Amino acid sequence: MRRLIIFLLSAVFISGCTNVKEQNKVIKEEEHEIVEDFKTPIETTYHFSYKGQEFKIISFFDEVLEYARTISENPELDKKVIYTEYVLEPFKGQSSINHITLGDPLSPSWEIEQLEKKTNELLGNQGQINKWIEEAILKSAELLPGKDTNIYIFPVNPEEWHLINTGGGMSGMTFSESDFLLMIDPSVSEETVKYTVAHEYHHTVNFLYDGIPIDYNILDLILIEGKADSFASILYPETKVIWIEPLSNDEEVKVLEALSINGESMDFIIYDKLVNGNSRKDIPRFSNYKIGYQITESFIENNPDSSIIEWTKLDANKIIRGSKYKERIFQ
Repeated sequence: MRRLIIFLLSAVFISGCTNVKEQNKVIKEEEHEIVEDFKTPIETTYHFSYKGQEFKIISFFDEVLEYARTISENPELDKKVIYTEYVLEPFKGQSSINHITLGDPLSPSWEIEQLEKKTNELLGNQGQINKWIEEAILKSAELLPGKDTNIYIFPVNPEEWHLINTGGGMSGMTFSESDFLLMIDPSVSEETVKYTVAHEYHHTVNFLYDGIPIDYNILDLILIEGKADSFASILYPETKVIWIEPLSNDEEVKVLEALSINGESMDFIIYDKLVNGNSRKDIPRFSNYKIGYQITESFIENNPDSSIIEWTKLDANKIIRGSKYKERIFQ
C-alpha cells in the first residue's frame, strides 16, 4: 500500500457543539505506570464518542520508553530487533494494521537519550494533546461523519530534524477508513495538532467512500492530499502551512506539465519527486500538496453548491475536470 505521510502543521466549535459534546462523550482512561520523571500516570487509551461515532486515542509512549531504556542499559543489543519486540509487536497486537515495516513509517531511533527525554516530555503533556485531538475530531466529524476511528500516537524520532524544525513537529499516516497514526514532537503547537488531525480524519472518510489507495495513480494521490488540505483549511482557516503555499507561475507550469505526462502513472519514484522536489526540472518540494490543494480549491470555487461530502466522494478525474486545470492536465 502506498505510504501517505503527511508533514503537517482556538478551536471554535460549531454553534451548539460543546453541549452535544458533553452529552455524547464517554471517556475511559487506563492507568498502568508511573513515569519517574513526571510522577504522573500514563493514559494509554482515551475513549470518546460523538453522534454515534466511537473514537480511541491510543498512545505508545510507554512502549517507546521501554525500547529506549532497554537499549540504554544494553547498547550491544540489535536496535531493530528490540524495537520490533517492544514497539511494533504491541502496536500490531492492539491494531488491525499488520503490514507495518520498520521503514513504513515506524523505525527505531539511534539517539536513545534524546528519544527518552522527548517521550517523557510528551507523557507530561499527554492530557492536553488528547484534548487537542478530541476537539479536532469533534469539529471534523460534525462536518463530515465517518466510521469509528482509532488514532495511534508515537513520538517523532529525534533524527527527524527536518520534520521537527520546518514541518511543525508532526506527521500523520492514514491506513484505512478507521485507523490513522500520528508522530508527535514535544515542540508541536495546538494549531499543528488540530490541522493535522483534521487532514488525517478526512483521509479516513475519503477511503470509506473511495477505497484504500492500493491501485491509485499519481493524480489520485495528489487529489487525496488536496481534498484533505481543503477540508482542514475550512476548519482551521487561520492555520498557515508551508506545503500548500501557492506555486509560482513558472513552478505551476512545470508541475502541470509533469502531471499531463505522468499523472496516470503508478510509478511512485515519479510521485516522490513531486513530494521531495526535483531541482533538475524546477519542481519544488511539496508540489503534490500544493497543486492538489490548488486544484481542489479551484473545483470548490467553480462548484459552490457541491457540499463537503459530495466533493469528498469524487475521484481525481472528476475534481480535475471540474476545475480550471482540466485543459492543462488532460491535453
